Amino acid sequence: MQPLPDPRHQSHRLPRIVAALTFPEIIVIWALRHATADAGGGDGASGRIAKEFARALGLARLEEALAALATMVAALSDASRLPQAMPPLDDDRVSAREEALLALLGAAQRSDPSLSRRLVEWLVLPQAQRDFTEAAASLARIMSEAGQTIPLDSQRHRPRLRLAASYDDDAAPHKDLLPSAADWQTLALPERHLTGGVRLWVQAFRSDQDPLAAVRQHFGSRASADAGLSLHAVLRNTTLAATRAVDVRCLRCPGLSPDEARLLDAIAWLQREQSEPATAPLAQWLPGAALRLSLDAARGLGAALAQDGYILPLRNWDYAALEAASRAPHRPHPQEAAQQGTAGPNTDPLESAFAVTGGDRAASPTVH
Repeated sequence: MQPLPDPRHQSHRLPRIVAALTFPEIIVIWALRHATADAGGGDGASGRIAKEFARALGLARLEEALAALATMVAALSDASRLPQAMPPLDDDRVSAREEALLALLGAAQRSDPSLSRRLVEWLVLPQAQRDFTEAAASLARIMSEAGQTIPLDSQRHRPRLRLAASYDDDAAPHKDLLPSAADWQTLALPERHLTGGVRLWVQAFRSDQDPLAAVRQHFGSRASADAGLSLHAVLRNTTLAATRAVDVRCLRCPGLSPDEARLLDAIAWLQREQSEPATAPLAQWLPGAALRLSLDAARGLGAALAQDGYILPLRNWDYAALEAASRAPHRPHPQEAAQQGTAGPNTDPLESAFAVTGGDRAASPTVH
């Protein structure tokens, strides 16, 4: 297998060209580009797509197919995860976003919810994910019934799961994701090591102590690889730019928050030099500019941990289950309660949140 070009900074292969696509792929790309270019163009603009869809998919469910396409285009226009424009109509190359859209339809045709969920999270923001997923599933189903099957090359659409050669001499691909972890006890040692550092940083930050010193003591510090400094950069960016509260638990909490899992997921992918799947978890709370700055620090964090032998496993995270568990009432550990001056359950509505939003230092992080 040929190595990826400059894997430290990009995770894509050379783009395919439209001429190499199958007919079902071509009709999807053609329709997406025309629908995007013709947005607001009226009945004449949509008529061209309707004519080609009728030929390819038949008349019986034409209106449903057009509605699904319109919903997908609207989501990409209004709630795209990354600011990427659809390529012009005459561009011979297939963009990374178009590859992801084709992969999503292929995954939906094969009833692969795990791959579908990851692709949707990468493509659009949370507020548009439900409608986008339903529209993609509808279009995929109509195409299947018309005999138009999107080929799904797992090696192309699933980022290669390999470690950098400096961390794994064999660079053997990992074929399977581990199942989701439900709590602290089910985490692997490298995951506990990183999660413990995150919780230490938040505790120090909310106590007006030095969070950088705390995590440097936890991870160790050396000139070649400073995991503490890298984590400090990621979390400091979060305090300045987060668009919502970020759920981080206290040091002794036996649970695991969905956001702690998202950070673990991002670092695990970055240790395998895969930037695209690492973007979606962090983009849950970091806007574009802060996300781009934080990715470099997160990449350094993954490299530093790997040099110390802490390789995070890739998991098929069940964020819905973690969200449900996080809504259960929590009682702080007695020592944490004493430090917080509480005698019972924390009634602060931000009890489980590392809640610094939009640079508001007054909304200090809280843990439970």
